[in-house]
Amino acid sequence: RLTLMVSFLAEGVFEAWVPADGPRRVRCLPPTGRSTGTGNEAAVASGHSRRTGFIAAIACLSLHPEPCAGQGKPFEWTSLWSSETSTSGDFKRSGLDAKTVAELLRSDLVKGKYILTGALTPEIFDDSCRFVDPNNAVDGLAAYRRALALLFDPAESSLELRRLVVIDGSKVEADYVASGTLKLPWRPRILPWEGHIVYTLNNDGLVVLQEDT
Repeated sequence: RLTLMVSFLAEGVFEAWVPADGPRRVRCLPPTGRSTGTGNEAAVASGHSRRTGFIAAIACLSLHPEPCAGQGKPFEWTSLWSSETSTSGDFKRSGLDAKTVAELLRSDLVKGKYILTGALTPEIFDDSCRFVDPNNAVDGLAAYRRALALLFDPAESSLELRRLVVIDGSKVEADYVASGTLKLPWRPRILPWEGHIVYTLNNDGLVVLQEDT
């Protein structure tokens, strides 16, 4: 199982590391300080919250995802927003058939690059939808969109949709290739990766589970 260790050293200063991953660590400091460590380094703007900096540290440690694959459960981001509302407040387009939902998802993937940006159609997702990939998991539409808004720069990220099909009227599957630049001071570039998404719809035709493998 993958364990992420985070040590808060002072306000706005903390260190994150994976114990089993050797020397690779991330120390996040206010911009007036100097980053130290044996691997990736990050500077977190002084106006950012501890939560935002924590997410930046996780993003740094995710730059080399291989050690995470197949090792235990994905990191749960939901707790970072546990004190905030879990509803999006959007009107839901209940009763749509799977084909219509699939076409809306196609637009969100092709035009909105939503798995990188969070620019999706909230009306077709249940507010309590669970979003899972090999390294991360989020419960709730609002939390998922907040998490994505902190990670990738939309202007320097891309997504190519290669396949999207409806399966048995209650599932939609999509294959894609994506790449992007993280919103971190040194602008790390994530090389292209392939993904396969399975969307599960409930009886109202809303997406209640998104599994990205």
